[in-house]
Amino acid sequence: MSRARPAVNTSTGEYVQLELLKEDDKPYDWSGGGRHVNASKKLGAGLWKKGSGYTKNDKLVYGYYLFNAPSGDEPLRMSFREIGNDLELRPNAVSRSVGNLNRGGFLLEAEKVGRVKFYKLNARAAYDGSSGQQRMATQHARHPVTTCPPEKKEKEAS
Repeated sequence: MSRARPAVNTSTGEYVQLELLKEDDKPYDWSGGGRHVNASKKLGAGLWKKGSGYTKNDKLVYGYYLFNAPSGDEPLRMSFREIGNDLELRPNAVSRSVGNLNRGGFLLEAEKVGRVKFYKLNARAAYDGSSGQQRMATQHARHPVTTCPPEKKEKEAS
C-alpha cells in the first residue's frame, strides 16, 4: 500500500493536491501573511447577544483587542487615548468598556506601569499562539461570563 500524499503544505498552508479543490474553488492566497487567532465562538456570541449587558462600545473595544493584541500572553500596550483615537471614542468611554470587559473576564489586567494598567485577552476567550501555549495560559485564567457583571459602587462615607 502506498503512502498518501499530504493535501496541504503545513509550512505554507498551500494546497498540494489541487485535485481536492472543486471546480469553482480557488486556493487560498497566503501571501498576505498575518496570524490566526483561536476565539471561542460561544463566548463571543454571548458577548454580542442582546441583553448581555455589554454595550456597543464594549463590543467595539473587545474587537479592537481581539485584532490588535500582540501574540501570546502579552498585553496590548496602548493607552485608552490611543485606542479611543482609532475607534473614535473618548478615553473615558474606552476606560469604561475595558472595566466592563475586565469584570466580565474577557480582558485581564496584565501589568501596571506607574498608574497605567495594560490589559490582555483572556486566553479562555481568545488566544493568538500555539495550542500548547494556550493550554498553559488558560491554567490560571478565570472563566469569562457573558452577562456583564454590574459595577460595584463604593459606599459613601457618612
